[in-house]
Amino acid sequence: MSLIGMSLSLALLTGCGGDGGGDATAGGDKATAPAPAAKGAVKGPAYRGPALPGFAARPAWSLPAEGTSAPGVLDLGSTLLLAKDARGDYAGTPTEGMLSDSEEAEPLTLEFRDVKTGAVRKALKVKARTVEAVTWHDGAPVVAVTSSTTSKSDGLTEARTTTTATLYGADGGELAKVPSYERGTLLDGYRVEKAGDTLRLTPVDGGPSRTVTCTGTLASCTYDAETGQADASVAHAPLISGGYYPGFLNASNYQTEPEQITLNELATGKQVWSTADAKIPEGVELDDKGHPESEEKRILRISGGKVLVGWKAGSSLSSGSWIHAWYDLKSGALLTSYKGAAEVLFSPSGDLAARDVVKFEDFPGTAVWQTADGKRLWEQQDGEHTLDPVRFTADGSVLYGVTDDKSATDTGIAVDTRTKKVLAKNLSEENIPSVDTATGYGYVGTDAGLFVFAPA
Repeated sequence: MSLIGMSLSLALLTGCGGDGGGDATAGGDKATAPAPAAKGAVKGPAYRGPALPGFAARPAWSLPAEGTSAPGVLDLGSTLLLAKDARGDYAGTPTEGMLSDSEEAEPLTLEFRDVKTGAVRKALKVKARTVEAVTWHDGAPVVAVTSSTTSKSDGLTEARTTTTATLYGADGGELAKVPSYERGTLLDGYRVEKAGDTLRLTPVDGGPSRTVTCTGTLASCTYDAETGQADASVAHAPLISGGYYPGFLNASNYQTEPEQITLNELATGKQVWSTADAKIPEGVELDDKGHPESEEKRILRISGGKVLVGWKAGSSLSSGSWIHAWYDLKSGALLTSYKGAAEVLFSPSGDLAARDVVKFEDFPGTAVWQTADGKRLWEQQDGEHTLDPVRFTADGSVLYGVTDDKSATDTGIAVDTRTKKVLAKNLSEENIPSVDTATGYGYVGTDAGLFVFAPA
């Protein structure tokens, strides 16, 4: 993996420059005038919030709030989707990936706006019950717009409601229709269905289905739509990642053999790798049979023909120690290993990772390291407020998170990923920017409106 360059100036990190104007400083609350609009850019209200490290001081474009509610968006990668009702009012902040959620279908105008300028690329009139963020092939973000039809009872059969989802890409073009759709059951263009005690993956645009192996007495493998994870008894893996899907062996508390994870090609259904055949990395405690003391393990990342696996280091329930190990998928060789964590936040490129806060550790702070070799860039120390990471900027140069400073509420903060230098503090939750990784732009919704910033 290529490592993120270290020569990023503080001026850029604090948002000075970038668009050529403003003297806002990190953590300040100086009002900024509207930025000179690029050709075709949308002109909106001035941003009066704190500077956002990693982004330009002034917004590239903005839209005013309606009352105290900013227009909500779904990020489709270089396109931001907004939904306007029949009165002309924008839907508010999405909840659990839903930009619109109503009992009955309502007329909406979907606006596909260019992230960089705010220009409407396409306006699409639909009648929708829900507008939901889902993914298409290779994880491309798309939107599912649902409508329902109800067949009346004939006196014997019950009335039946059927929901159909129409999928639209970032350009507003129709991709597919999915009949009998249920919320949270589309991933990478596959319908995710429960099949007995396991899961079945069926491509909505045609092709063979795949079944997630789930063996063991009273085994039951499940899918968490919010995280995209498939879960067995103590093993976890992304349901679809990098063209692969998992399987689980001995996935039950009633088995005498260790629980294992397999990886299988989506294209062929062929198994290509298994933790059962993987060399156990140093630092993982073994029992008298040479098996790990703990069966807990998880697939963390699949990239460039390699898989990153997290192994729990010991059997103690209170232990937060984990070992991360990279394996070559073709040869199965163990490439490198190092101390890691159970819950990990990756930078968009995957070159960096931050440890999510572990509540049962004596000091539940975070750390940042290079995923290629495990080199720690920094780690929190006693005497610091606990930093819980939320997201990286697209280039990985800034880490946003919240700290527990013992006050009534958590406090937003931004730190330099390489040095741990605090670049902004006392940010409200609404001022922690979301990031469009396709362009590097960031956006926030406040009671004044929606503001979109170019990367600094």
